[in-house]
Amino acid sequence: MGGSGAMGQAIARLAFRHGAQVTIAGRDKKRLAVAAEAIGPGVAQVEVDVASEAGLLSLAAREGGPYDHVVVATSANARASSIPATTLPDVQRAFGRYWTTYLVLHYAKRLLTQSGSVTVLSGSSGRRPVAGYGVWSALHGGIEALAKAAALELAPIRVNVLSPGGIGIQPDRNLVHHAGQAEDMASAAVMLMGNPAMTAAVIDVDGGERLGTWSGDSA
Repeated sequence: MGGSGAMGQAIARLAFRHGAQVTIAGRDKKRLAVAAEAIGPGVAQVEVDVASEAGLLSLAAREGGPYDHVVVATSANARASSIPATTLPDVQRAFGRYWTTYLVLHYAKRLLTQSGSVTVLSGSSGRRPVAGYGVWSALHGGIEALAKAAALELAPIRVNVLSPGGIGIQPDRNLVHHAGQAEDMASAAVMLMGNPAMTAAVIDVDGGERLGTWSGDSA
């Protein structure tokens, strides 16, 4: 889900290269078509609002399911601002990813095989709050807590979280001097899909950024 965005597309592309039959879902038909062509031949596209209950149910009932793995890589679609300056519509847009995550987990037993997995995205501000990113902190912290609770309740279905650092930031802002790329997230996501021992994990893919003193754009 979110397969037409940069991270979702990178994850889908690497999974495809590893032999997966890939389905990408999102609201924008044109962007889905462009993404599917970039990923590879035979990629299925589903135009659906994955933040709505009706959309998730239609995806669960679609021919080709249940799925082995579901990745929630939808964008947060909100501007960063202080809590006093954040409007309710800002919060509602930001929490679109939370509701998508909730619905996927709520309907996981319809969407997934018994040995399947869900991988969701959070962000560094969930455990390392930064001034000006309060709503993002709540979003990412909430996603991580929800995913861990779901791992307990949905087992043997596995639930894991990937938490990126800054994507495309200056490489000297992390320990390994690496400018984060969507492909970094893809490698970690495919690893989580293929490892049957991984559940309730939160994996930081940030070059050690969280151990430093820098704060700001990675929230």
